[in-house]
Amino acid sequence: MSKRMLNDVKIAVASDSLQQRTNLRKVMDESGLNVVLSEPLTRLFLRKLEKSAAEVLLLDLHDETDHDDELIHELLDSVKIPVIFNDVTALTVNEPANNPKWHHTLMRKIAESTGIGEWQAETKKQPTLDSAVVSSVKKRPAHRIARNVWVLGASLGGPEAVKRFLRALPADIPATFILTQHLGANFVGLLAEQLDRVSELHVMSPRDGHVLLHQEVIVAPVGERLTINPIGNIELDELEVDTAYTPSIDLVVSDMAKRYGKRSGAIIFSGMGDDGRIGCQQMREHGGQVWLQSAESCVISSMPDNVRLVCPPDYTGNPEQLARQLVNYLTETGEY
Repeated sequence: MSKRMLNDVKIAVASDSLQQRTNLRKVMDESGLNVVLSEPLTRLFLRKLEKSAAEVLLLDLHDETDHDDELIHELLDSVKIPVIFNDVTALTVNEPANNPKWHHTLMRKIAESTGIGEWQAETKKQPTLDSAVVSSVKKRPAHRIARNVWVLGASLGGPEAVKRFLRALPADIPATFILTQHLGANFVGLLAEQLDRVSELHVMSPRDGHVLLHQEVIVAPVGERLTINPIGNIELDELEVDTAYTPSIDLVVSDMAKRYGKRSGAIIFSGMGDDGRIGCQQMREHGGQVWLQSAESCVISSMPDNVRLVCPPDYTGNPEQLARQLVNYLTETGEY
């Protein structure tokens, strides 16, 4: 099948950026797709989307824009057509050589989401597009099965802190991270995609049976228990333990501490409440490290403060300092 089979696909674009909507419409038009709706994400947009003939929604989210989380949640719950996410903050690198790869990936996603499984890109001509829609290509180092596993616990104010932490890590860090962020179930994949855009590491939602590798960040699921079996595979099981929070930082930290012992650690970032307090005690008992985000760099420091009351931290710092210290720690312990 040729790319021309996409000509009948109708696309809706939601982006707060007029420039981005213009750029994406240009790409869609030059690729033969039909943009039937292109507006900022509002409730009016959702009403128009219901009445439109759109088959795919292309959703752009900008880190510098305050998003209506309730509206995004409503969108994910109500929209019946496939949603393809773009974090526009990553689409600002002026690298024309990446245009074909970016275009091919986007067209493939649209084709797959609309059942055009045998679509193949034409190589004769690629659409011209503004540099604002070109994404950088990550050069990933060789992976190896995870030996060092660190849990990142976060709640209110956590996503930005974790983003800063991941940005500051080198691409070849010999560690794996399990991000346990208090959030709704519909946001696990979205958070993974957003963080993957800004980090040299591979951020992903968990998959049952996936072999855990270094340079990966796994976003803990809501409503399931994530454990790592003896041969290094992710196992997702029914959550039978009653926890005050989902996902539970306490539970994930405890499970990783028991599995990896002194090769594990917990970093508790900004958040409200005391989730992580019990887990960090377990981490310390199994020989792992306990680190905390500094109070002055938190949006709200209740979570790290509560851990500090029962478990003196091995290190405290802002997100960038925590990243640098982890590199130093892994170097000192002979992992680098």
